[in-house]
Amino acid sequence: MHGRLKIKTTAEQAAEKKKEREEKQKLYLAGLSKVFEKRASETYDEECLKTTAQLLAANPDATTLWNIRREALLAGKSENEELWSEVLQGELKMIVACLGKNHKSYGAWHHRCWVMENFPNPPWADEVKLCDSYLKLDERNFHCWDYRRFVVAGSKQQPEDELKASQQLIEHNLSNYSAWHYRSKLLPLVHPPPATSPHPVAEQALIKELQMVVEAVFTDPSDQSPWFFLRWLVGRQEKGPRLLQVGYIHTQGEAGKLVCVFSQPVPQSAVPETTVDLVNSGAPLCWGAPDKSVYSRVWAADLALPLDKEHSITLSLTSQPTRSLVVGEGAARALEWVANMEECGEELSDTTRSTLEEVKENCTTLDELDPDNKWVMLTLVHVLWALDSRAHLPAILHYLAQLQTLDPLRHNYYADMKSKLVMETALRKHRVTEENGDKFHVCGQDLTRVTHSHLLATTNCVDLSNNSLSSISSLCNLIACKELTLDHNEIQNLSPLSTLAALQHVSVAGNKISDIKHLSCLQSLTNLRHLNLKNNPVCEVEDSETYIRELLPGLQTLILR
Repeated sequence: MHGRLKIKTTAEQAAEKKKEREEKQKLYLAGLSKVFEKRASETYDEECLKTTAQLLAANPDATTLWNIRREALLAGKSENEELWSEVLQGELKMIVACLGKNHKSYGAWHHRCWVMENFPNPPWADEVKLCDSYLKLDERNFHCWDYRRFVVAGSKQQPEDELKASQQLIEHNLSNYSAWHYRSKLLPLVHPPPATSPHPVAEQALIKELQMVVEAVFTDPSDQSPWFFLRWLVGRQEKGPRLLQVGYIHTQGEAGKLVCVFSQPVPQSAVPETTVDLVNSGAPLCWGAPDKSVYSRVWAADLALPLDKEHSITLSLTSQPTRSLVVGEGAARALEWVANMEECGEELSDTTRSTLEEVKENCTTLDELDPDNKWVMLTLVHVLWALDSRAHLPAILHYLAQLQTLDPLRHNYYADMKSKLVMETALRKHRVTEENGDKFHVCGQDLTRVTHSHLLATTNCVDLSNNSLSSISSLCNLIACKELTLDHNEIQNLSPLSTLAALQHVSVAGNKISDIKHLSCLQSLTNLRHLNLKNNPVCEVEDSETYIRELLPGLQTLILR
């Protein structure tokens, strides 16, 4: 009817939008063609800059256009610093327009870094303010966080100022994981811990941060961001590699191996210089890693020592006192612990221990108020571990068992944590008692992985039966092991044992070894005399005993049934 506004149908609207998109696409492709023609002819003029600016405003993710724009800017670069600065200032404004289209554009943020790097006198302070504004819009914009770190590194912005900024962001929103993470990077710079401290920050800062983050978790126990920060605070950190153990293992005749065990993987150059009986060992020792890697926790070298007298092996360390290892007359092995096996509870100061006990009490209260909160339980595990894992072993295992039920998607993660705890506990006991014997066993503990295997490098007998091991890759460190028992696990692959030349007795009964070819890795074990394969699928293969004995002719005992 007359006088009434005609309302367009959905079909008409769709047709108009399609026509509009086609026109924009036509203009965009025409612009691209023009830019590519100018690049081909190296005509980097004002029109090239204007066209790329228009195209990038429409699509800031076109990496090639940013590259062409940088080529055009450099081609027209003025020798006059003031004029060049004006051009780059205009470029910063152009980038802001592109970020308005997509504030997470990789190309736009990268180009902004390039512009700042080419400034005669970069306006760093303005860029810090720009980061503040963008993080208010999206506090988890990782592009902006990366750019902020770039700006802070290039400016005179002090870590203390950035620490205050992270505090403000956290106070604005406790869920700001990026701000908590940024804080964890700044605190060691502002409050560095002593070189020998296992903590990530100095003690006074640690206590203050613990008190702050406990308040945060009480505010919202379901918010995971402060829980991650709390776990970082209570975690014990190895600041650098330490020489833990030096050992000499007699093999046969006068032959033997000198072994150095480190707390972290190190290159061969980190192995200390060695002298024997106060005389340089002559030709340099040929050190090698068990798995042939460049970095390793275990390094061993062949060293022949006559058995008819006592020997003194001296190791010169750059950052530690010289250590000596005495090998007695006719001794089969000698060991010297250079440093503590692991950082443990007794290294805590009274103040830190008191604060951690308070954190434990607070988390216990939260656990009672919210019994199914996995973040509370997981933090309790880490706090109790930091205080003293041996004293709190039953409680830690209890919480881990609850976590496996509450959080089945991470069942294996908690199982690995339990395995690590069990291994640490057993290894501490092994160190105390190994003077009375050289056997290590952790049986029936449901181990899913073998951690700290480097601490067993000089052990002769290892028993890990009745567990849930499917991978034994870490056992390559057991270079002195003569007897290895892995019965009733879930092992299919024995290849990590191929470098353990000292092995004489291997028992892998009740595993999942299904193919005789999987035993070919044992051919390199020239000292292997006893092999137990009972209750493995390979035992059901016809004539399996004949094939295995042909494969391993040195065997004296082969148990299949």
